[in-house]
Amino acid sequence: MMDTLMVILTVLLLIGLRQGAQSIDQANHSRDADLLNWAMGEMDELKESIKIVTDAHKREPYCTNVQDLSEDYVSNWNDEELKAANKVSIGLQRIGYYASQNLVSKKHYLNLWGPSYLSCWYSLESWVKHKRLKLEEPLDIEDGAYSRRYFEYFAEYCEMELPDLLYDNTRKQFKLPPLPRVKGVRRYLKRLALRFKSQNLT
Repeated sequence: MMDTLMVILTVLLLIGLRQGAQSIDQANHSRDADLLNWAMGEMDELKESIKIVTDAHKREPYCTNVQDLSEDYVSNWNDEELKAANKVSIGLQRIGYYASQNLVSKKHYLNLWGPSYLSCWYSLESWVKHKRLKLEEPLDIEDGAYSRRYFEYFAEYCEMELPDLLYDNTRKQFKLPPLPRVKGVRRYLKRLALRFKSQNLT
């Protein structure tokens, strides 16, 4: 009798655990869907500004050589393009933060907007580094730069994880030379380094 009771209780416990796990999965899926919808809304709102900054860069980069930047550097970008640069960098900084903290699925975002995100970084990298220079920050996040650091981090993630064809095509659009993709053990080590970097951003 006691054995039968224990079996029944065990079965009921297992059923309860399974239902609990299913409820957690459903809650996670619902949260992921909500965050993805938020990201879609953000990208829709930035669409016009993204076109402005990428077109501006293709016409004339904000700065052709980051090493030439100084605090008093003046770009030929007009006011509309500079305002768009600020708006896009803030929006993608926000999305980069959510991605680096795993609050929004990196994989889903990469699949939907990876090339667009990377295009924005290629267009705005010198703008971001000039902003850091004016704020007396290091130019790179490895050296402690703070401004737009999540924007830069997720751009590096996109460079690492985009399929080769998409990555190469994105670089071609900006007349950037192709870069060999890291393979095998070196790719694994670079992923670890990128993960470590994301942890240090918090």
